[in-house]
Amino acid sequence: MDKRTDTARVRRLRTGHPVARRAGTALLTLALALGGPWAWPSAVAATPGRDLVLPFSQLGQRDAVMLKRGHTRHPFHFALRADEVVSSAVLKLDLAQSPMLAGRVGALEVRLNGELVSRLEATAATATAASAPAAGPRGTRHTVTIDPRLVLDQNELTVQFTEPIDCTAAESAGLWAQIALTSSLNLVMAPLPLADDLSLLPAPFFDPHDPRRNALTLVLSPRASDATLQAAGNVASWFGALSAYRGVRVQARDRLPSGNAIVLATPEDAPPGVVLPPIAGASVTLAAHPDDPQHKVLYLLGRDGQELRRAADALVRGQLPGHGSSALIDRLTDAAPRRAWDAPHWTPTHRPVRLDELVSTAALTTRDTRPLQVSVPMRLPPDLFPWRERKVQVDLRMRYEARPDDAPAALQVRFNGTTQLDERLEPSVTARWLDNLQRSLRGERDDALTRSARRNLRIPVATLGTQSYARLEVALEHGVADEASECLREGRADAALDRPRSVLDGNSTIDFSSAPHFLPLPDLAAFANTTHPYTRLADLAETAVVLPDQPSREDLDAFLTLMGRAGEATGLSARLVQVVHARGVAQVADRDLIVIGSAGNQRLFADWAGAMPFQDLAAVRAAAANPSRAANAHAGFSLLSLSPTEWIWPEGLHWLRALWQRGDLPPLDALAFRGTDPQAALVGFESPLASNRSVVGLMSTTPAALSFITDALLDSDRLAQIHGHVTLFEESGRITPFRADPTYASGDLPWLSWLRWKLSDRPVLLWAVLMLGLLALSAVIYVLLQRHALRRHAGASA
Repeated sequence: MDKRTDTARVRRLRTGHPVARRAGTALLTLALALGGPWAWPSAVAATPGRDLVLPFSQLGQRDAVMLKRGHTRHPFHFALRADEVVSSAVLKLDLAQSPMLAGRVGALEVRLNGELVSRLEATAATATAASAPAAGPRGTRHTVTIDPRLVLDQNELTVQFTEPIDCTAAESAGLWAQIALTSSLNLVMAPLPLADDLSLLPAPFFDPHDPRRNALTLVLSPRASDATLQAAGNVASWFGALSAYRGVRVQARDRLPSGNAIVLATPEDAPPGVVLPPIAGASVTLAAHPDDPQHKVLYLLGRDGQELRRAADALVRGQLPGHGSSALIDRLTDAAPRRAWDAPHWTPTHRPVRLDELVSTAALTTRDTRPLQVSVPMRLPPDLFPWRERKVQVDLRMRYEARPDDAPAALQVRFNGTTQLDERLEPSVTARWLDNLQRSLRGERDDALTRSARRNLRIPVATLGTQSYARLEVALEHGVADEASECLREGRADAALDRPRSVLDGNSTIDFSSAPHFLPLPDLAAFANTTHPYTRLADLAETAVVLPDQPSREDLDAFLTLMGRAGEATGLSARLVQVVHARGVAQVADRDLIVIGSAGNQRLFADWAGAMPFQDLAAVRAAAANPSRAANAHAGFSLLSLSPTEWIWPEGLHWLRALWQRGDLPPLDALAFRGTDPQAALVGFESPLASNRSVVGLMSTTPAALSFITDALLDSDRLAQIHGHVTLFEESGRITPFRADPTYASGDLPWLSWLRWKLSDRPVLLWAVLMLGLLALSAVIYVLLQRHALRRHAGASA
């Protein structure tokens, strides 16, 4: 048996149907005893690999795990990349055990995917009276070597008591073992060659089992056309949508790197030194790296830009054939146009949303004595208007088992960490009778769930903010059974005990439809978190990216990483984004714009100096002196006042601007920096080409300094520091935001709500409007009274 066949068999055993995987595990276990041709592939064993440490804190555990009567086994789940195989596996288990386990041989056992790995013994160091769970038990580290042939793609590592516990014996209450979160699974991963098969995509460029940030390299011509760049942005955003919380950093290169790469090319727009497969039309081809067979190259090709975009579109829309290394795409079905705010990653805001649309049904149910704890994560558009009277409607429906002592259950509801409801559920006799009647009418036969409750909450929209993420947490404490009963249930000694104890009805809803979509702009916090306002349409159909006429590699890196951020926010590829160079900006005047460039190479920063709060002074001066040489200007930026009142009011009357200017957002003082240290700025302003259209500029003193912005966008801690109109980034990592009064807005408000909002933070102006209103009303009343007096006088004269 050759090495390729041997490795292929391992690959099939690791990735097949669950039944096949279990059968494969049994075969591998048998191979351990029999040896022979099923020895671990020598190609894998001889390949140097990377170390992978999986602490139990990363395996879905927040607290130490307690094994005891009623909870005698605990599974830990982990998954591995499809293009890697385990060559070595060691479990380091930090374990504390009760004194009653001292001297018991093999009291605990470790299993992997159902197969016995090892039996553990209690040691004298942990079997002491001081090792009580409440006191924080001292632990002993057990090192267990695991045969790598037992490790699959999807794995269940179980630690459990070896022998069943007598649920009714009094001494069984003293049996316990605690697994600390410092325990870890230490693996050595070796690369596993993949076939040249399109059905494996997006592997090896992305693997959902890998929690690390994804890194992607796109190979383009150094003078790539607009169509090629648009296809590249489409691909980058798709990988951003796949990467989700991991994030993706995308870099553009003009030559093949040493690892995996994606090549986008046409015959006239090909990267130098890259040998392309024959191009017969829009095609997608997966092949081994010519210099590194362990890695892959994905070729997206076309005879022209339109065919190249079609090849990229076929990839991101999943319209490639099921098998084979190459596909020719003749045509694609038209995609339906997107509606505003319908991004797949966003919770719908135009209708009530059922909770079972947001979390699984199993997560809404508990079957043991522990409280029902449901966490419902949501991602929302950042432009839900936080007006005072706007409320989020939450309709919660619960069913739960009554306690033996008929004590009331406790309900707590939290939204974004703030408690919205905390009460005891005490149904009256009438309420119980109505509950039973309603359950009978609905045909519910579960006699155990004898209590039900329904609560309607109204949560202020103001609690949402522009961070996009929201979380609804519901906890129901009912305490219907003791530890011994749970022990019987776990052992299936009494089937009647294995039933739901409390349920949060999946038909419960949360409704954001009462909140209008309206956001004062610029707002860089919304841009940093969700790429708003560009992601209002998930496919970026009203967005254009403007690159310098001669973009640098750093400009392209910033563009592609930003497209990855947009895909992560929406869950959809930016297939309709338009990419132009600065000379063609007039073609996209009716779109929201993202302008990227460094000092001197993006002429729009000089052309639009009057509309921008942040300016490239050197470029402005060069453009004024000689427009043809503006691109050669040196770095130099100035932060100008964001308030137009600086030039409206004559000298000495600036105090009058308090009538309009908000006190908490004063105009920014002019400042400038011309240091030699690299710096960058994120700038938001209204488009000078069309009213109510947005421009966000990514500016830097040097091309390399653009990475200061993309690094911050990919760092959750630093991301929170980006907000306002202008945010400055320094090489040291310091981030400085600046805010001022909004100058325009996205979305719509009813005119009366708009007027109230404009006046709400300007008390002086509000009083002025009220006085004018009173004067106008007084004038109307005066005229009416005068007319009435004239009529009376005329009647008296007659």
